Amino acid sequence: MDNIKTIIFDFDGVIADTIPYTLEKTVAILKNDFSVKRPANEIVDIIRSRSFREIIKELKILLFKLPFIVSKINESQEELNKIIDTIKVIPGIKALLNNLKDRGFDLVVISSNIEKNVKEFLRINGIKTFSYIDCGSHILGKSGAIKNFLKSKNLKNSEVIYVGDEIRDIEASHKVGIKIISVAWGLDTENTLQRYGADFIAKNPRDILKIIGK
Repeated sequence: MDNIKTIIFDFDGVIADTIPYTLEKTVAILKNDFSVKRPANEIVDIIRSRSFREIIKELKILLFKLPFIVSKINESQEELNKIIDTIKVIPGIKALLNNLKDRGFDLVVISSNIEKNVKEFLRINGIKTFSYIDCGSHILGKSGAIKNFLKSKNLKNSEVIYVGDEIRDIEASHKVGIKIISVAWGLDTENTLQRYGADFIAKNPRDILKIIGK
């Protein structure tokens, strides 16, 4: 990938190990606010193996309630800020980021998490490798944010690659026309990511360096 200049990273599940928190909160929201009767382990399996639209259909959530779901997710992100110092960095990620930065890549974060969570987490963990951070308002899709970033930096699609952990990351990247490295340690399972068309799969952070170097 000789043309790659910029690497866009998702935050949750890729850099920060927020997935246990996210799953616990999501299951609670679905059970308490949407009266989903399925056992917690079934709900988790559905979340980790379906697209957002498929989750809504599978759990029989009415479409007009989507704004309420978004509101509840935003609330959970605000609550996360209170315990952000307890969230761990994905093992091997800091070394990867430093290596990529040393090799001259421009590193970027585009996340649906809120800005204060991302910036506080990076500060606490001494991560100073990102030149650009775009947070919030991407819960239902990041393609617009990615497209705006490419335009603002005058980047060609072939010069950028995305690193994410969800089906929606694959969908957003492909909608914009860039390739994606999907990580197997995040929200969606490796089989799910392969099934939904991930261009590359990284089983650990070192794999990202190998993929970029091809």
